[in-house]
Amino acid sequence: MATKKTIVQAFTEMAPEYEQKVDGELHKFWGWSYAGFVDNLIQITPLRPGDRILDVATGTSVIPRELQYRGKSEGSIVGLDITLAMLNSGKQIMQSNGGMKDIHLACGSALSMPFRNDHFDVVLCGLASHHMDVTILLAEMNRVLKRGGHLTIADVGGSPAWRHPVIKNMIRMGTFLYFLPSEGPARARSESSALSNVRTVDEWGKALAQQGFGSIEITRLSTNHFWAPAPLVMRAKKP
Repeated sequence: MATKKTIVQAFTEMAPEYEQKVDGELHKFWGWSYAGFVDNLIQITPLRPGDRILDVATGTSVIPRELQYRGKSEGSIVGLDITLAMLNSGKQIMQSNGGMKDIHLACGSALSMPFRNDHFDVVLCGLASHHMDVTILLAEMNRVLKRGGHLTIADVGGSPAWRHPVIKNMIRMGTFLYFLPSEGPARARSESSALSNVRTVDEWGKALAQQGFGSIEITRLSTNHFWAPAPLVMRAKKP
């Protein structure tokens, strides 16, 4: 797994062009726009007036901004990210678009969240879980969610074949070489090492259940290429 320092460096370097880069990569591998991906995540998440919402690994605050635009901020929206440069980019965008009403940004680790127990009604996380220890991440999400609270995670899904050492090493090397020329060594290291955290549908189901979540639903989204790992959306509820 890439170190915290490597991941922060990679996303600090990406921050000025993060949204354009993600949009291009989603188009290339999955045929999704970044806006379409976020729209899907929000549409399938139960949201009620007054909900306290946490967006984990918020990046440049794309999800909180979209929630506010849709009038989903009657309660409050918190965006958490470990990379200060990403949060600062998000702040600049929001300020240029009329401000940050009902959106609060916090710099901190998703593996040790700076929030009290049973605080949020909804927790979201898009395109980030593969950079973290999923077991610890889910435990923290469960901790900060209220009873009856909803969880939605969207990220790349894996194949059982990836667990074979030869295939795993080939994919890791291919990922490193793909990102190295255009994105630099920090991004190449962070993406290639993230393979260990990518889960299959069955592995996600087991991980969610082991952390105490119920009403688990996992959906495989469409992708343009048969060889590309399909995006998954995981929905669950804290009993």
